Amino acid sequence: MLDPYYMHPSDNPGLAIVTPPLNNTNFHSWSRSLKLALMSKNKLGFIDGTLTLPDITNPNFVLWNRCNNMVMAWITNSIGKEISESVFWIDSAKEIWEELHERYHQGDIFRISDLQEEIYAQKQGEQFVTQYFTTLKKLWQEFDNFRPLPTCQCEPSCHCQLLPTIKTYRENDYVIRFLKGLNDQYAPVRSQIMLLSPLPSVNKVFSMLIQQERQIFTPLPDEKIIAQIQQPSAKNRPNDLTTKPSYNPKTKGLKICTYCNKPGHTIEVCFKKHGFPPYLKIANISMASSDEPDTEASNPGTTEDNSECIGFTAEQQ
Repeated sequence: MLDPYYMHPSDNPGLAIVTPPLNNTNFHSWSRSLKLALMSKNKLGFIDGTLTLPDITNPNFVLWNRCNNMVMAWITNSIGKEISESVFWIDSAKEIWEELHERYHQGDIFRISDLQEEIYAQKQGEQFVTQYFTTLKKLWQEFDNFRPLPTCQCEPSCHCQLLPTIKTYRENDYVIRFLKGLNDQYAPVRSQIMLLSPLPSVNKVFSMLIQQERQIFTPLPDEKIIAQIQQPSAKNRPNDLTTKPSYNPKTKGLKICTYCNKPGHTIEVCFKKHGFPPYLKIANISMASSDEPDTEASNPGTTEDNSECIGFTAEQQ
C-alpha cells in the first residue's frame, strides 16, 4: 500500500486538483471530485480524520505537517477566491473540509426534490438517444449519491435477498423512465421492451435503442439534401408548381407507407408522421395555390430574371 506520507515529485502546492472550483452551488459534485483526487494520492485521511497529528516526538510529525500543508494548498487552489479567503487562516486540512462541509452541505432535501422533478420532466425532444440517455444518467447518479441503497447491518449477515430486490426495483424504475421519455418513432420497440419479463438493464435498453436509431435515421448516400432546385425561365414556368412528379417504375415492389402512401419506407419511420431527424435542416417553403394569379407577389419562389422552384423528389415524398 502506498505510504500516506509519500509525495510524488510532481506534487506541488500550486496544483489545483479539482475543476471547476467550488462555488455556492456545486458543493456536492466538487466534494466528490475532491475525495476521488485525494484517494488517488492516498491523502484522503488528512480530511476525514483517520490520519491525526502525531505527537511531536513521533518521527512522522514533520512528515504529517508537510503533507497536511500540501493538502491544504490543494483545497484552497480548488475553491473560488472569495471562499478561499475565508479559510486561509485555518491550520489543518480536516478543519477546512469540516468548515466547507458545514457551510454548503445543507439543503439535501431540496436538491432531492429538484432531482426528482428533473428526472420525471426529461423528454428526448430533438436530442439523439445518446444525449438524452447521458442527461438522465447524470441525474440518476446524483440522485443515488443522495439516496444510496441501504446496506445490511445484521450479524451475521442475512440471506433474505431484500437488498438485491430493492436494487432491481430501482433499476426497473430507471428503465421505465428512460423509455417513457422517448419520441413516438420509438413506440414499437418501446412496447416490445416493456413486455419483456424481467426487464433488461438500463444499459442494455440503451444499446438496443442505439441500434434502432441507426436503422431509422441512417441517411441514404445521395439524399442528405432533400430539396431540389430547378431554374425554369419566367415565361416557361409551369402553372401548377405543386404538381407531384410521377413515380419511378423501379419502385414497384418496395414497402409502401400507410401514412403518406409513398414507397421505400413504412409508417414506423415516416418523417412526415414522426418529424425529421435532428441532423436534417428542413426549410418550410409556402407555395401559392394554382387557382391564385400567377404574379411575382403570389409566388415568392420566383424572380423576374432567375426563378427557383423547390420541391421534393418522388422517393422523399
